[in-house]
Amino acid sequence: MEQVLKQILDADPGKNPSWLIDCRKYVEKLAKDAPENFHEAFHRWRELYSSAHSQLREANRGSESHGITSKARRKYKALAKQAEAQILILEDGRSKFSSDFFTYRYLATEGFLPGYNFPRLPLYAYVPGDGQKGTFLSRPRFFGISEFGPGNLIYHEGRAYRVVKAKLPLGLAGERGKRLPGGDIHLCSSCGACHEKESERCHVCNKSLADKDLVKGTLRINSVEAISAERITANDEERVRRGYEIQTVFSWPENSGGQYQVEEAEYRSNGKLLFTLQYANGAQIRRINKGLKRRKDKKVYGFNINPESGWWESTEDEKQGDITNPENVRPERIVPIVQERKNALLLKFNDSSRLSIEAKATIQHALIRGIEVIYQLEQGEVLGEPLPNREIRRTILIYEATEGGAGVLKRLIEDDVAISRVAKAAMKLMHFDNIEQKVNEVDQGQEIVCHELEDSSSSDSCVHGCYRCLLSYYNQPDHELIERNHPEVVRFLFGLARGELVTKSATTGSERGNKTESTWLQQFSSESLPVPDSGPIKILGVEFEFSWSEFFVAATTDSITEETRNAIENQGWRIVRIPQNPQQGVPEDLVKELTGL
Repeated sequence: MEQVLKQILDADPGKNPSWLIDCRKYVEKLAKDAPENFHEAFHRWRELYSSAHSQLREANRGSESHGITSKARRKYKALAKQAEAQILILEDGRSKFSSDFFTYRYLATEGFLPGYNFPRLPLYAYVPGDGQKGTFLSRPRFFGISEFGPGNLIYHEGRAYRVVKAKLPLGLAGERGKRLPGGDIHLCSSCGACHEKESERCHVCNKSLADKDLVKGTLRINSVEAISAERITANDEERVRRGYEIQTVFSWPENSGGQYQVEEAEYRSNGKLLFTLQYANGAQIRRINKGLKRRKDKKVYGFNINPESGWWESTEDEKQGDITNPENVRPERIVPIVQERKNALLLKFNDSSRLSIEAKATIQHALIRGIEVIYQLEQGEVLGEPLPNREIRRTILIYEATEGGAGVLKRLIEDDVAISRVAKAAMKLMHFDNIEQKVNEVDQGQEIVCHELEDSSSSDSCVHGCYRCLLSYYNQPDHELIERNHPEVVRFLFGLARGELVTKSATTGSERGNKTESTWLQQFSSESLPVPDSGPIKILGVEFEFSWSEFFVAATTDSITEETRNAIENQGWRIVRIPQNPQQGVPEDLVKELTGL
């Protein structure tokens, strides 16, 4: 493997990717982890298989109960029949009918084997079909979170099915009295970054998280189950039309030392900062289904679910006639979430308040279309999301949606002229003419008038946007906002066309972390404190940047709950909170703990 990898790297004149430091160590780790990865690849199959058997046992037990109505008995028998059909599909590992559970195809979708023609790590939905013929439908996660949403309608082979059940994580379905393992996430209101643990400041924009958006009870959904829709009313169609409130959030990847791995740069035009750029390989991007758009209380997120069987429970806002849970169990409220690792680039406007929402939406899609033209990509290979939400749009998150990544976003932060080329290609695509000449005129201080830029060779230029320029299937929600000849858009794109990329000296999160650590060591030395242990330490699952095991003292810049602090101090440790900025000095509590003075 090492020999093959070196041949591939030798054939590429560019520098090695940032994550590939040592070929030998990378290959050794790949070979060492292969058995464990093979084992983990079948986790989804085991989860589906266990859930189907659990449903079969519960249905048989319910149908054999005395005193139930004939209607309830028929429902239990229908559930048993569906479970048996699922088990047959899961146990048949052959390639007939292009089954998603043909062994090699399944391993490709789970990412263990290469298979770029299959959706990697998809969401599955079981639909019963006619009689005994059921099937599993698969969708990419980011699409499946809404298409397979609670109570949604799925149209398959001329019939309609309603999503009524989520496959719960392995080992939880059917366990009475045990709550689902939902987690809380904290969202930065400035840039839309996601934080799993409570923190004072955002790890992306360094803004305070005092006014963060807290999303409680998130649960990763991998598979759902649907039943045949007996009737579809006008209300159902209206609900489908309006859909769900889906929010996209992200977080930068961390290395083994807990430092964020991100490259940063600025883009300036005539000395004026237009936006800052941050790029990361394998950023974690999440999509959250906060609930129906038409729900009454917008501050209440998620859906009610039976914690034992996984059946979605209807509320007044979500009434669906076909959702009838045969069991009477108190529901829990969860927020469905999916996540993937993608190469991502974050563009943060220097002063977003000066740009209208129409201008920011148009700039976003102009840049994406320009990237597609310059790097010869198909539509959908690179996608973008406005953050923190569609109403505010302070930043643009662009990510590589294709399996394995297109490998183009890194060039935008490494190639000094890449963004300029993208902006010029976007303007040409937007029916503007003589772009190079006009850019030179702007350099000479001449004012650009929109109607003077029109392509003289084209007699059918659009008014606001068309499918030949900025509109596409992937940006339909923004079609009403796109305005290609908006003066702010033209000025901004011309600024990009003649601007320059300025790479920051502290380029990676790892280097920034090392600098911070080095500064703290200098601060400790200036106070004549003992040298801390090498590397961070974990106590009861909490990581501390600095520790002095001889004194049983640990220090961290992160906030810690009182309950966690008491539990750790009961182990004999003393916990000290230090500021994010080392220049604020060493806290007196730490000096007192280490010197006794």
